[in-house]
Parts: sequence; structure tokens; C-alpha cells
Amino acid sequence: MQWKNVIVTGGSGFIGSHLVDRLVEQAKRVVVIDKVKPTKLNKNKEAIYKKIDIRDASVVDVFKKEKPDVVFHLAAHLLDRVSVTEPVENAMHNVIGSLNVFEGARQYGKGKIVFTSSSAVYGNQESLPTSEAMDVSPQTPYGISKYTNELYLGFYHRLHGIPYNALRLGNVFGPRQDSSVESGAISIFTSKLLRGETATVNNDGKTTRDYVYVSDVVDALLAAASSDYVGPVNVGTGEETSTEDLFSSVRKVLGVQSVPERDAETQDLLKHICLDASLAKKELDWSAQVGFEEGLAKTVAWYREHL
Repeated sequence: MQWKNVIVTGGSGFIGSHLVDRLVEQAKRVVVIDKVKPTKLNKNKEAIYKKIDIRDASVVDVFKKEKPDVVFHLAAHLLDRVSVTEPVENAMHNVIGSLNVFEGARQYGKGKIVFTSSSAVYGNQESLPTSEAMDVSPQTPYGISKYTNELYLGFYHRLHGIPYNALRLGNVFGPRQDSSVESGAISIFTSKLLRGETATVNNDGKTTRDYVYVSDVVDALLAAASSDYVGPVNVGTGEETSTEDLFSSVRKVLGVQSVPERDAETQDLLKHICLDASLAKKELDWSAQVGFEEGLAKTVAWYREHL
């Protein structure tokens, strides 16, 4: 076993459940902290689940008991567009909740914090792909909260010697992603088309994102936990895919002829995102292994079976 005790916040969710499935093979004890119980498909019988909201200071008690060797902090208020209208709610989850996690690690942890940050911290950059050397300029409360956590992690590292990585993720996709929320365009399009419903493409359809498959993200999380490197690291493919091209790809894999509705009024504050992951290759020996088409085929196959 690589680790004795591991804590995963948000381990009942999409990325977290995939991470837990891998961690039970590498750690003696895996404890999940999440405000919701895992669904049947997301639950791993070898992990231990604690139904606790990270906004509750009692989360520190779990750290006191477990004294984790590494902490994977994934729990968050994930809805970027919603954060614009609910900035306080976003901050309570992503800042206050995260500080409870960081305090638990400071008082009772023994190792590294691996935090899932976001490419949203970069805002709108004039040149792509973005690297960690570029100035951050978050445009939404979600992006602001993610970067705030990075600043706090820097503080905990400087003052308390806690090592960390902040993985600035592209748009993660794959099996188990919730198709009812804004963050999963692929899951939304796939589920709607499988049901024979009409999907909606926002604004001009030219918005681009860097889509990275979930198993590659889990590889990056595990590599970060084992690395001596400290600081932010991009996790992406370096490739842009527009929303309209994404819809066309999903439609092609499904073999349907659906035409999307257009919502010209819903705009994206971040128009183009694409990440330079060369630092991840250098420091974590990580690069994306699953191409977009392969990942899309796997994702669609999963939704066909489980929708």
C-alpha cells in the first residue's frame, strides 16, 4: 500500500468516485467526506463514507481521528454560471468550507493536500494555451473562489510547511457525470439525445473548452499526491473543442440527426479555455492518455447502459 490513511472530500461525486475506486487499491483506509450519500453507482464498498458538509467545523474531527497521509480536496460548489448570481453561497462552500479542510490538515494531517482548482482562474486570456506562468484573472465568483483557495494553500505551505498541488483542471468528462447541471455539456447532450429530447447550444456555439477524460484526471491526482512538486499545475489536453463541434460529435457517436435549439441570450463569461500541460509532464510525469474521440465513445457507451 502506498498510503495508510487517505481523506477524499467530495468523494461521492463524479471525479471523486472515480478517484476513490483507484485509491482503495493504493491506501489501507480511504475515508470520504461529502454532504451527500453516494449513489449506488458511485459507492465503493471498500471506502468509508462520512456524511458531513465541509462548511461544518466538525469536519476537523474526522482529520483528528484519521490523521491522513494525504488529502484530496474535491468538494466544491461547482456551478460557474450559478456562482454569478449566488456568490455568497459559492464562497461559503468553496472558501469557508475549504478552510475547514485546510485547518484539519494543518492540525492533524501528515502529508500533502491535492486540491482540484480550475482553468477558470485564468479568465479570458489573449493567447492560448495558457500556462501557469500567465497572470490569473478569474471572471466569476467560482474562479475567484478557486484561486482564493490556491492563495490559502500557499499560506499554509509557507507558514506551516504543508505541501500542496492545485490542479487547474480543464473540463472533465466521462462516465457518472451528472447530466442535470451546467458543468457537464457532454453528459447533458448525451442524456437528452438518448431520451429523444432536443438539446440547447448557448450563444453562438463558438465557446471552446479543453475537455479532459476523467481517468486522466485521476492519474494526475495520484501523480500529484506522490510528487515532491509544490504549486499549481494545469491538467488538460492543449486542444480546444467548440460547443457546436461538441454537439456534432455527440450526435455522430449516437447516430442521431437531432438539430439543437439556440439560446442566444445565455452568454459565457469565459469564451475560450485551453491549457498548456507541459509543467504537468515535467513535474508529475503526466499527460493525457485518452483522446477526445475515445473518451466520448466510452462516455456515450456508459450512458446507453445506465441512463
